[in-house]
Amino acid sequence: MKITDLEIDGFGVWNNLKLTGLSRRVTAFYGPNEAGKTTVMQFMRSVLYGMSPERRKKYLPPLDGGQPGGTLGIVEGDLRFRATRIADRGPEDVGRVVCTNSDGSTSGDRLLRESLGDVDEPTFTNVFAVGLDEIHELGSLSGSKAAEWIYRLTSG
Repeated sequence: MKITDLEIDGFGVWNNLKLTGLSRRVTAFYGPNEAGKTTVMQFMRSVLYGMSPERRKKYLPPLDGGQPGGTLGIVEGDLRFRATRIADRGPEDVGRVVCTNSDGSTSGDRLLRESLGDVDEPTFTNVFAVGLDEIHELGSLSGSKAAEWIYRLTSG
């Protein structure tokens, strides 16, 4: 599964943010402190796995308006679709998912679940969405300690 683009309707400090043409290999978000990098990463986790109570508390309601949530463009093999998650049905709502195929037809979350396969949120967090804290920790380690840390990180 590859994420090709994202559209944040409303999440934390972001409103109406569109990022297109993400790399099919690796994408790195960088910028000064408090620029919203972690918010983008948490948004992606929220669309894929739901609005957890912790994320809801920190990022919802959106500070500058918009519906709480947004869309990820996803490619899985020959299949291209857009997964939209909006969490507007109360404080316990993890967000309803609508998947839209390239032909415009829509469905529930089946395509998203199938594209994720067996990758649960902790694995995604440890392997595919490494944050600044993890990078800082890695930079402070010696060669063998760094190798051990990377092994632990990638094995969930």
